[in-house]
Amino acid sequence: MYPRPDDAPLRASTTLLDYILSALPPGEFHRIGGNTGLPAAAVKSRALDLVIAATPVMAPIFDEAALRYARINASDVVLVRHGFQPETLSPVRIDVVLSLASVPILLPDLSFYRHASGRLHLAAAQDDLFVSLGHHSLGVTSLTPWLDASERSGGFERAAAEIVRACRRR
Repeated sequence: MYPRPDDAPLRASTTLLDYILSALPPGEFHRIGGNTGLPAAAVKSRALDLVIAATPVMAPIFDEAALRYARINASDVVLVRHGFQPETLSPVRIDVVLSLASVPILLPDLSFYRHASGRLHLAAAQDDLFVSLGHHSLGVTSLTPWLDASERSGGFERAAAEIVRACRRR
Protein backbone atom coordinates (compact mmCIF):
# COMPACT_ATOMS: atom_id res chain seq x y z
CA MET A 1 0.00 0.00 0.00
CA TYR A 2 1.31 3.46 -0.89
CA PRO A 3 1.27 6.19 1.75
CA ARG A 4 -1.36 8.86 1.34
CA PRO A 5 0.01 12.34 0.52
CA ASP A 6 -1.34 13.74 3.80
CA ASP A 7 0.81 11.20 5.72
CA ALA A 8 4.06 12.66 4.34
CA PRO A 9 4.27 15.73 6.63
CA LEU A 10 3.69 13.62 9.72
CA ARG A 11 6.44 11.19 8.72
CA ALA A 12 8.87 14.03 7.98
CA SER A 13 8.01 15.70 11.30
CA THR A 14 8.55 12.45 13.20
CA THR A 15 11.84 11.86 11.38
CA LEU A 16 13.12 15.33 12.31
CA LEU A 17 12.01 14.90 15.93
CA ASP A 18 14.02 11.66 16.02
CA TYR A 19 16.99 13.45 14.41
CA ILE A 20 17.10 15.97 17.24
CA LEU A 21 16.36 13.42 19.98
CA SER A 22 19.32 11.31 18.86
CA ALA A 23 21.64 14.23 19.71
CA LEU A 24 20.23 14.71 23.21
CA PRO A 25 20.81 12.66 26.35
CA PRO A 26 18.47 9.68 26.65
CA GLY A 27 15.33 10.49 28.54
CA GLU A 28 11.60 10.33 28.51
CA PHE A 29 9.84 12.52 26.02
CA HIS A 30 6.05 12.64 26.05
CA ARG A 31 3.63 14.05 23.50
CA ILE A 32 2.19 17.39 24.46
CA GLY A 33 -1.57 17.42 24.64
CA GLY A 34 -4.07 20.19 25.02
CA ASN A 35 -4.39 23.52 23.32
CA THR A 36 -0.82 24.85 23.39
CA GLY A 37 -0.83 26.45 19.95
CA LEU A 38 2.23 24.35 19.04
CA PRO A 39 2.21 21.89 16.12
CA ALA A 40 0.68 18.45 16.67
CA ALA A 41 4.12 16.82 16.41
CA ALA A 42 5.46 18.15 19.73
CA VAL A 43 7.16 16.32 22.59
CA LYS A 44 8.41 17.45 25.99
CA SER A 45 11.05 16.31 28.44
CA ARG A 46 10.42 17.42 32.00
CA ALA A 47 13.95 16.44 33.01
CA LEU A 48 15.50 18.70 30.36
CA ASP A 49 12.83 21.43 30.47
CA LEU A 50 12.72 21.15 26.71
CA VAL A 51 9.97 20.99 24.08
CA ILE A 52 10.68 19.88 20.53
CA ALA A 53 8.08 20.42 17.82
CA ALA A 54 8.09 19.95 14.05
CA THR A 55 5.79 21.19 11.32
CA PRO A 56 5.72 21.18 7.52
CA VAL A 57 4.51 24.80 7.62
CA MET A 58 7.45 26.97 6.56
CA ALA A 59 5.98 30.31 7.69
CA PRO A 60 6.94 31.16 11.28
CA ILE A 61 3.31 31.05 12.48
CA PHE A 62 4.09 29.03 15.63
CA ASP A 63 6.68 31.45 17.08
CA GLU A 64 4.16 33.33 19.24
CA ALA A 65 2.84 30.06 20.66
CA ALA A 66 6.42 28.90 21.35
CA LEU A 67 7.23 32.17 23.15
CA ARG A 68 4.04 31.91 25.20
CA TYR A 69 4.70 28.25 26.06
CA ALA A 70 8.30 29.02 27.12
CA ARG A 71 7.15 31.92 29.32
CA ILE A 72 4.33 29.99 31.03
CA ASN A 73 6.16 26.66 31.47
CA ALA A 74 9.77 27.84 31.88
CA SER A 75 10.88 25.49 29.10
CA ASP A 76 13.13 25.92 26.09
CA VAL A 77 11.33 25.26 22.80
CA VAL A 78 12.87 23.97 19.56
CA LEU A 79 10.53 24.40 16.59
CA VAL A 80 11.54 22.73 13.32
CA ARG A 81 9.96 24.04 10.09
CA HIS A 82 10.67 21.57 7.30
CA GLY A 83 8.23 21.80 4.38
CA PHE A 84 7.03 18.74 2.49
CA GLN A 85 10.42 17.59 1.14
CA PRO A 86 12.98 18.41 3.88
CA GLU A 87 16.33 19.55 2.45
CA THR A 88 15.30 18.34 -1.02
CA LEU A 89 12.75 20.97 -2.06
CA SER A 90 12.41 22.86 1.23
CA PRO A 91 15.16 24.04 3.54
CA VAL A 92 14.86 22.98 7.16
CA ARG A 93 14.76 25.96 9.52
CA ILE A 94 14.75 25.86 13.29
CA ASP A 95 13.39 28.50 15.64
CA VAL A 96 14.65 28.21 19.21
CA VAL A 97 13.04 29.90 22.19
CA LEU A 98 15.30 30.06 25.22
CA SER A 99 13.59 30.46 28.56
CA LEU A 100 15.73 32.95 30.45
CA ALA A 101 14.40 34.08 33.84
CA SER A 102 11.06 35.67 32.98
CA VAL A 103 11.76 36.73 29.40
CA PRO A 104 11.97 34.12 26.63
CA ILE A 105 14.28 34.93 23.72
CA LEU A 106 13.57 33.83 20.15
CA LEU A 107 16.45 32.76 17.89
CA PRO A 108 14.83 32.40 14.43
CA ASP A 109 15.88 30.68 11.22
CA LEU A 110 18.72 28.50 12.47
CA SER A 111 20.08 25.61 10.38
CA PHE A 112 21.38 22.18 11.33
CA TYR A 113 25.17 21.85 11.37
CA ARG A 114 26.79 18.43 11.90
CA HIS A 115 30.39 18.73 13.07
CA ALA A 116 32.93 16.18 11.83
CA SER A 117 33.11 14.88 15.43
CA GLY A 118 29.41 14.02 15.23
CA ARG A 119 28.05 16.81 17.44
CA LEU A 120 24.89 18.52 16.26
CA HIS A 121 24.60 22.31 16.34
CA LEU A 122 22.07 24.91 15.25
CA ALA A 123 23.72 27.83 13.50
CA ALA A 124 22.50 31.25 12.45
CA ALA A 125 23.25 32.54 8.96
CA GLN A 126 25.03 35.57 10.45
CA ASP A 127 27.53 33.42 12.41
CA ASP A 128 26.82 35.30 15.62
CA LEU A 129 25.17 32.66 17.82
CA PHE A 130 25.27 28.89 17.99
CA VAL A 131 23.17 26.36 19.86
CA SER A 132 24.65 22.95 20.54
CA LEU A 133 22.55 19.90 21.28
CA GLY A 134 24.23 17.57 23.70
CA HIS A 135 24.72 16.22 27.19
CA HIS A 136 22.91 19.01 29.02
CA SER A 137 20.12 19.73 26.56
CA LEU A 138 20.77 23.06 24.78
CA GLY A 139 23.99 25.04 25.05
CA VAL A 140 24.35 28.54 23.61
CA THR A 141 27.68 30.04 22.61
CA SER A 142 29.15 32.67 20.34
CA LEU A 143 32.16 30.47 19.44
CA THR A 144 31.90 28.96 15.98
CA PRO A 145 31.96 25.16 15.82
CA TRP A 146 34.06 25.36 12.61
CA LEU A 147 37.49 26.71 11.77
CA ASP A 148 37.04 27.90 8.19
CA ALA A 149 34.50 28.32 5.39
CA SER A 150 35.13 24.86 3.98
CA GLU A 151 34.48 23.17 7.33
CA ARG A 152 31.37 25.36 7.73
CA SER A 153 29.84 24.32 4.40
CA GLY A 154 30.83 20.68 5.01
CA GLY A 155 28.90 20.64 8.30
CA PHE A 156 25.77 22.09 6.72
CA GLU A 157 26.03 19.58 3.88
CA ARG A 158 26.49 16.65 6.29
CA ALA A 159 23.37 17.61 8.23
CA ALA A 160 21.31 18.11 5.06
CA ALA A 161 22.42 14.75 3.63
CA GLU A 162 21.57 12.98 6.91
CA ILE A 163 18.10 14.52 6.91
CA VAL A 164 17.44 13.54 3.28
CA ARG A 165 18.56 9.94 3.95
CA ALA A 166 16.49 9.69 7.14
CA CYS A 167 13.35 11.00 5.41
CA ARG A 168 13.80 8.61 2.50
CA ARG A 169 14.18 5.62 4.85
CA ARG A 170 10.78 6.38 6.38
